Amino acid sequence: MVQVKNVLLAVISLSGALATPIVKRDTFTPAASASYALPSFLTPVRPAPNPSYGVTPINTDFEVESVDILDKQEDPDNPLTIYRDGGGSCNIGNRTLWLFCDTLGYQNDTFKAMTDNSLSVARSFDDPSLLSDATSNSLTSYGWQPAVPFTDDEYPWRNWPSKRYAMWTYTNCLQINDNLAVHFFNLYKYSSIYSASSLGNTMVTLNFDPDADMLTVTRNMQVTFPPSTYQYGSFASMVVNGVAFLYALDSTYSGKKDIHVARVATNSLSQFDKYQYYDASTKTWSYTQPAPTERRQSAAVISNWMPYSTGSMFYSEYHNAYLLVYFSNWADSTFRVSYAPTPVGPIPITRTQKRPN
Repeated sequence: MVQVKNVLLAVISLSGALATPIVKRDTFTPAASASYALPSFLTPVRPAPNPSYGVTPINTDFEVESVDILDKQEDPDNPLTIYRDGGGSCNIGNRTLWLFCDTLGYQNDTFKAMTDNSLSVARSFDDPSLLSDATSNSLTSYGWQPAVPFTDDEYPWRNWPSKRYAMWTYTNCLQINDNLAVHFFNLYKYSSIYSASSLGNTMVTLNFDPDADMLTVTRNMQVTFPPSTYQYGSFASMVVNGVAFLYALDSTYSGKKDIHVARVATNSLSQFDKYQYYDASTKTWSYTQPAPTERRQSAAVISNWMPYSTGSMFYSEYHNAYLLVYFSNWADSTFRVSYAPTPVGPIPITRTQKRPN
């Protein structure tokens, strides 16, 4: 094990024994699917770098060169004033997508419409505040459809804000190729405005048809990783050499201080018997999905001294390193960046930068 700067990680090996996963799922019948026409606002997208699994980090003295205070993200053509919560971004079909959580529309300070999540397209690479709303783009009474579709069982439960299902994301998508991506959303069920239960997460597939400019959003199952497991992919995810690494935050037993990781080939994301799970205490991968019944700090790829809130993992060509950019769960407006030579560490140091008010 490696203990550096209060961050606990481990170097991995590639061994593992085949076993039956804990949760069985029907991966053949989609639970829900919907298609949307995407506006044709193209943004430059570079091909994703394809680094080796292990690299030697450079340029690791992080400094903030400049800070731009952006305007509110909004669509100037939308007749409503839109308020959006949370969210993550995704590059697909040469477009930059923004997927948001609760989205509310007002006209002259009067509530008009609401949905549990929404999707917008960036209009300009140079001005990230300009959006074109793709799923909440018309003046209507309450009843906007969410970007991520409900199942038949979820759809009737829509008495917002008291009784409803909600699907929210706080990280970026997992890009498979130019026109295909996967995104993980947390799934909640509200029995009242003050009472909600977590059902785990749901895996959302984004499939873009460039000839028709249509995006199809599909859920192959209502729940992908239930609360009885770590919800892989909900904290962060990334692809390295055709392998998806999915990061899960242990909210139940570690107070959001531990992060666990799974991996699978990108062409097998829906084949859950091919997922492998990392155990830092043994430095091995296994096909047996762990069942968290207590805090498993020694098995976590990261065990931090502060609680995490939201995060994003990616490879940086400039730093030649794998970066984790995140907020803590403290309301201190501080960005933190950790870097590592592999997708699972070890991470030697953390840099911080205060977010402007």
